[in-house]
Amino acid sequence: MEKAAYYLDRFRQETSPEQRSTLIQDYQDYLKTLPADEQKSVRQFMQEAMRPQLQERIETLDALVEKAELILSQRGKVTYEGKEYVFGDWVTLADYCRLYDFKPSRVQNWIDRRIVPSDNVVVIRELNNLKLIKNQRYRAA
Repeated sequence: MEKAAYYLDRFRQETSPEQRSTLIQDYQDYLKTLPADEQKSVRQFMQEAMRPQLQERIETLDALVEKAELILSQRGKVTYEGKEYVFGDWVTLADYCRLYDFKPSRVQNWIDRRIVPSDNVVVIRELNNLKLIKNQRYRAA
């Protein structure tokens, strides 16, 4: 069990997905070297040790799902210069970058070069020049 406790401690310390992936592979290789009865006891030990963390993650995910459902049920909108912009159909520049995995400078460049049509961008000056972008994929020509 010493080696299992070692892997458990290391797993709790590692933060990057790459480090955890490597550690999990090492742990699985270690398990293969053990007899079947020891493998079973090590797995039980690890499951019991990880149960509180798993429960915490489940509760966090449940809370996130609840918040997402609330947001989707309310479907907020903003009215600017007589036109309605429904959140979800329109997103902020930062949200667009997160959704489609682009850097803000690239999307701003597309806006400046009119790759994103001007009618698909709204700047709300009263909200500190907040930019809303029509939520659809754009790409450079």
